[in-house]
Amino acid sequence: MEQPIAETEGRSFDGGCHCGAIRFRVQGPLRQILMCHCSDCLKISGTSWGASAARAENLDWLTEARPRWYRSSDWAERGFCSECGSQMFYRMDDRPLISIRDAECCRTDISQLAPRLGPCRRRDRRSGQRVRALSALV
Repeated sequence: MEQPIAETEGRSFDGGCHCGAIRFRVQGPLRQILMCHCSDCLKISGTSWGASAARAENLDWLTEARPRWYRSSDWAERGFCSECGSQMFYRMDDRPLISIRDAECCRTDISQLAPRLGPCRRRDRRSGQRVRALSALV
């Protein structure tokens, strides 16, 4: 995993959607929180989208409800709660990681970890080419 947060190694973080229908637990290490400002994230969330990430096999569901997945591009999909609409997850087809919106773990101290600066990687919607930029990590 690129840019793991050392303080998250061996720790677990609980999170869930706004209405509580979907609850999960993720085991660290977690990736540094990246802020994405691409047109898709801006359109879907109304602002930049901040997310950490973990290996998908380190994510356990605590409730029967699961996210509904929306194919937002040719290479990725987004998971949201079908009850309250909370945008919760993002996963790329060719990666073993699942991105987790940092606010979904707000009952723990993941959002209070030291701010960092790191790369934001995305693909240009028109050309499909990868674009790299630096983004503040919350």
